[in-house]
Amino acid sequence: MRMKEKKVLLFLALMFLCICSPMRAEARAGGASGGSSGGGGGFSSGGGSYYSSHSNRTGRSSSPVSSVVMFGGFFLMANAGVVLFFVKSRRASSKSYREMRQYQQFGDNWDINEIQEQVKNAYFVIQECWKRQDPDYAKDYMSQKCYDDFVMKLGWMQVRNEVPVQKNERLLSAVPVHTFDDLGKDQDYIWYLIHGKMIDYVVDEKTGRMIRGSRKNEAFYEYWKFIHLNGHWVLDEIRQKDEMDIDEFANS
Repeated sequence: MRMKEKKVLLFLALMFLCICSPMRAEARAGGASGGSSGGGGGFSSGGGSYYSSHSNRTGRSSSPVSSVVMFGGFFLMANAGVVLFFVKSRRASSKSYREMRQYQQFGDNWDINEIQEQVKNAYFVIQECWKRQDPDYAKDYMSQKCYDDFVMKLGWMQVRNEVPVQKNERLLSAVPVHTFDDLGKDQDYIWYLIHGKMIDYVVDEKTGRMIRGSRKNEAFYEYWKFIHLNGHWVLDEIRQKDEMDIDEFANS
């Protein structure tokens, strides 16, 4: 195999790993219950049939590079939505960082490094509180609205004898995708795109049987809204990736 062919194969392999990161999770903070990303299999299968019939009609076999490029093209087309999400989220993040640097000139609550540190700390403390089924463990990291929501959801889980299990929690990235700065500080807020990874599932407390989730270490995206309260940035709301439109942030 020539060097050019190796480079093409390596590039497509990296694209495959990026696009196919699983999005399913069950026992995360806030009671997330996502589903695995997919939808490209049918198109890829059709692409394979097209390529096979096309080769038969011409009576010629394509070179390895052209074959890889063709299948890679079909694969990327099938996952165009995922690629577009990355592009739009990057655009929204760049815009948000510019705004935060502007806000920082007039308000001491907009220090980017300090906010990033607070978001990171909140992520792990809040996941731990969900795993413990104890909202009070992270009460200082949440607004009253968020705290009440956690109390309600965890209460229902306990009524149903459900226990969340989390292992190997990681925060892969946390980037702002939308910001708002009011004249004061009480109405300031930031939407963060959280990219995390963990093993998470729910078990029946009585039987120990897994009732939903996955024992696989899987990645996910969520939107976390932080508000400025009593000198700190605290979690106010969690939404899943499919519950919000990144276009609203990227084009606002």
